[in-house]
Amino acid sequence: MFSNNKNLLASKGGVATAMEEMDWSSSTMGSVDHWPVSLRSALGIMLSSKFPMLLFWGKDIHCFYNDACYQGMGITGNHTDLLGKTGAVVLPKTWNVMLPIVNEVLKNTEASWHQEQWLPIQLHGKTVDSYWTSSYSPVHNELGVFEGIIVTLNDVTEKVEVRKKMEEAEERSRLATEIAEIATWDLDLQTHEMIHSENLAHIFGYPKTAKLSNAMMMSHLHAEDLSNIAEKAFEVAMTTGIYKFESRIIKKSGESGWIRSHGKIFFNADDEPVKIIGTLIDITLEQNRREILMKSESKFRLLADSMPQLIWTADPAGDLNYYNRSLAEYTGASTLTKNTGGWPTILHRTEIKEYKNQWRRAIMSGADFQIEHRLRKNDGTYRWHVTRAIAQKDSDGTIQMWVGTSTDIQQQKDFTGKLEQQVKERTAELENNNINLIKINIELQSFVYISSHDLQEPLRKIQIFISRLYGGADAKLPENTTLYLDKINESAIRMRALIQDLLAYSRTNLADNIFVKNDLRAMAEKVIDDYSELIQESGATIEVFDSYELKVITFQFWQLLNNLLGNALKFTKPGVPPHIVFKAVRINGSGIDHPDADPALTYCHISIADNGIGFDMEYKDKIFEVFRRLHNNEVYTGTGIGLAIVKKIVQNHGGFITASSVLNQGTTFDIYIPEM
Repeated sequence: MFSNNKNLLASKGGVATAMEEMDWSSSTMGSVDHWPVSLRSALGIMLSSKFPMLLFWGKDIHCFYNDACYQGMGITGNHTDLLGKTGAVVLPKTWNVMLPIVNEVLKNTEASWHQEQWLPIQLHGKTVDSYWTSSYSPVHNELGVFEGIIVTLNDVTEKVEVRKKMEEAEERSRLATEIAEIATWDLDLQTHEMIHSENLAHIFGYPKTAKLSNAMMMSHLHAEDLSNIAEKAFEVAMTTGIYKFESRIIKKSGESGWIRSHGKIFFNADDEPVKIIGTLIDITLEQNRREILMKSESKFRLLADSMPQLIWTADPAGDLNYYNRSLAEYTGASTLTKNTGGWPTILHRTEIKEYKNQWRRAIMSGADFQIEHRLRKNDGTYRWHVTRAIAQKDSDGTIQMWVGTSTDIQQQKDFTGKLEQQVKERTAELENNNINLIKINIELQSFVYISSHDLQEPLRKIQIFISRLYGGADAKLPENTTLYLDKINESAIRMRALIQDLLAYSRTNLADNIFVKNDLRAMAEKVIDDYSELIQESGATIEVFDSYELKVITFQFWQLLNNLLGNALKFTKPGVPPHIVFKAVRINGSGIDHPDADPALTYCHISIADNGIGFDMEYKDKIFEVFRRLHNNEVYTGTGIGLAIVKKIVQNHGGFITASSVLNQGTTFDIYIPEM
């Protein structure tokens, strides 16, 4: 095969060898011996080329390639399976891009040249982008008949990628300067010609399309800054190669502003300056903020120096960098900076460690700092201060500085010391009083014992002797003697009742408060039964609520109900049968209009209402006082202790009692006991 073609023989090896050894007898192209000379010639050119080349032949577009193409375009597979097959088989990834060009050349039979043509190729199992300079040239036979296309390729991928990276870098740089509103300029020091970005003209108040010369730019600099700053900066740049300055400018509109310029001077081989390339930025806002900050700091220092408080600032690390006149005068120190030891030099030695620990924690966390400590005054004495410091942070939460104050609290400390001494003395006094109260309680218990035994014994004897004086049926006493004996007997009875009520009142304080669940209706019925004779005699009617269970001190609560029912049966209107109503309901504390009511608790509300003589509401609180009587003893007997006992019992249950009344219409007692 191809033995008549010297070029082919010369390039024998690789693809050429494969083509010689292949059996083409079954190919649609027919026997190799019958291939046209033009095909053989094209194949010879392709196979001998060091550049990647492809050959598309015939109407079926059979595809051939050389070794350079096989390697450079990532063709994969066995030559036996690929050579002479269609372009879609040989170049599966690339063919869709090349086919439109091949069809165009087939149609027009004219060469097609492409610079940096993008082709997807298969390399190392991956599809990658590649770029090629390619030419698609038609192949004609000796009669001028079009028969195929030969494609010459040159890989320019690396060059294209480098250029794209440069373009991307330039674009990023351009966008960065535009976003930052940075102007760029390039000044030829030989010709004084200058090129610049659009931002430069805009900064000086011109339209962005305006072209400025170096002389025009310099004419907008403030006259003082031109000679004192810009020109001196240029002189320095001749030595250092760096040209930078900040200057005031007068814009085209007459408006004032500030600029910052930074450039580099380039020198030729003879060490002569040839050009300056630099940037220029408008710093008017920055300068204005700086001036505002300086004015603000000046005001702060003026205000701080006029205050009696000790005011100071510290850097983010906590080292003092400023303190006001009051602090300087207080300490008498010329400086309290880090180099001289700072705060610890004026702290009381026993408080230095705690101060440092708390200050370190505040700096690490950024939390507010507060501590009470003593500071040494210029005369060597120490006074108590409360020191506070707050971190000033930026928008990212980073600490920029600390602002602190130290306030003299010596007077408060002195007052607190005196108060503590007074409290100590008062506590001792209260403890002494408590001991006396214990003694009094012991004596009271003795009195209770005496009242319950020794005081009642003479009363019993008085009543016995009176009964003997009355004698039997034969005894005849003068009328006035009988009257005196009646009065003595009545007094003894009242004295006995008074002693018993006093005993009952004292027992409400001394008895053990053991709470037991009771049915209040059953307790009320027992009390009613105790008064059955008086109820029958007075014709009274009594209404009682349904069963209601509540934890109470059994004996005390029975006494409470007994006293209230006794009062209702006692203080009645002449000729009017008593009508008494007992009620008990559950109610929430929030629904009770009383200062002692707890909204979070549930109460048992017991009410006892009668139609008796009532009382003036002027005395609604006084009726619960010991020995308080509102009625004549000759008409309504009693000791004036009964309602005081009732109130004490209610208090023992953690509740409260109220009374409401209308003269000659009746009285209602409302009792509120919290449920347990």
